[in-house]
Amino acid sequence: MKPDRIVIVGVGVTGESCIHFWYGRAPVFVTDTRLPKDASVHNRVNELRAKYPEVRFISPAQVAEIAGSDSFVYMSPGIPMHDEMFDVILATGARLTSDIELFMEQVDGAVIGITGTNGKSTTTDLTAKMLQPLGFKAGGNIGVPVLDLLSEEAPGFVLELSSFQLERMRPPQLTCATVLNIAEDHLDHHRTFAEYAATKRRIYERCELAVFNNNDPRTAPGTKKPGIAINGSVSWCVRQHEIVIDGHQIPTSELQLLGSINHYNIVAAAALAHASGVAMSHVIEIAQNYQGLPHRLQTVARIDNVHYVNDSKATNVAATLAAIEAFADEKPNIVLLAGGEGKDADFASLNEALHDHVKTAVLFGKDAQKIAVVADAVTQVAQVDSLEQAVLRAREAAKPGDVILLSPACASFDMFANFEHRGDSFTSIVQDMAA
Repeated sequence: MKPDRIVIVGVGVTGESCIHFWYGRAPVFVTDTRLPKDASVHNRVNELRAKYPEVRFISPAQVAEIAGSDSFVYMSPGIPMHDEMFDVILATGARLTSDIELFMEQVDGAVIGITGTNGKSTTTDLTAKMLQPLGFKAGGNIGVPVLDLLSEEAPGFVLELSSFQLERMRPPQLTCATVLNIAEDHLDHHRTFAEYAATKRRIYERCELAVFNNNDPRTAPGTKKPGIAINGSVSWCVRQHEIVIDGHQIPTSELQLLGSINHYNIVAAAALAHASGVAMSHVIEIAQNYQGLPHRLQTVARIDNVHYVNDSKATNVAATLAAIEAFADEKPNIVLLAGGEGKDADFASLNEALHDHVKTAVLFGKDAQKIAVVADAVTQVAQVDSLEQAVLRAREAAKPGDVILLSPACASFDMFANFEHRGDSFTSIVQDMAA
């Protein structure tokens, strides 16, 4: 079906990729639910209006009269499914679709899908590097909109898919798919944890091969599928001091990535790459030498024998627990910097890790007090007003051999543009101290 018009709700990078694809192919109408309240959105609209002069920009209220049964509507992944805009669109009879669906209709080649609460970007990037000899490209939620990949002449693609993307599309026909892990997150967007978990597992519905953690039933496909069950055999598993990839044993001391969650991600990436036909010798070489992405357990500096680590990407409790585990010693050796926008998370599960491994928790941001309620009984707590104050307070608390770990367990939007901005700010503060 060729649409008579395209309606795009959201002027972020995904929205612009949809505009770019349809521009000149069909009439395009664009709006944003943040209009007319957010001045920055007006600036973005003006920028897009200059780039795409034939696009008609409309108010959110006009969507009901513009959309119709012969229209395609693309909604920003950040708009919750229970937003009233969805009811408005469904009432028009328009086809509610997504950039991922459009990409899958256009692409000719293998497509690997990766999701999970934590580790998606790392695993997507790592899998793509393992598949470089075959010419695979990476995109999706990792930063390159999928429609922008259509200009790449590639035999295959590795896509990071968020729950926001998976909830609003027909399950994609994937060559391979994995759910790395499922932990509490985005409960300000999804109504329940069960709904969030079910949305993640939609990635398996039409995949040809599933890769999952045999020790975590939440990551398994709901129906029997061909696949690789990591930790389900001696050929693919994570052990205390080694990982095993297709029967090849690699000591964890030979890996650059720290922590058991990352060691699992390496095995998952290797399984996806192996299933795609790349040489195992290349997979092993990349597994041993891959250093990870910025803001994910990233060493920033060592000052006075104190290890400063940027894990700003830890925007939920499960990610912070994994980070604490990666640096845990026999005695409390971590000064934890945490806080921000908690997304309605329950911080109680931090209690044991704080007690066992965190000597001081330095808390900042909107939900600092919620974490303090959990932390106060098990470790020393300091609440401060800024990240700079947090770093200075952490430096006072740390002793030689300790780790100062920025792993906030929260989103960054109360104080920063995004987690990258938060991590860059931390890095700049630390590097200024080291100068």
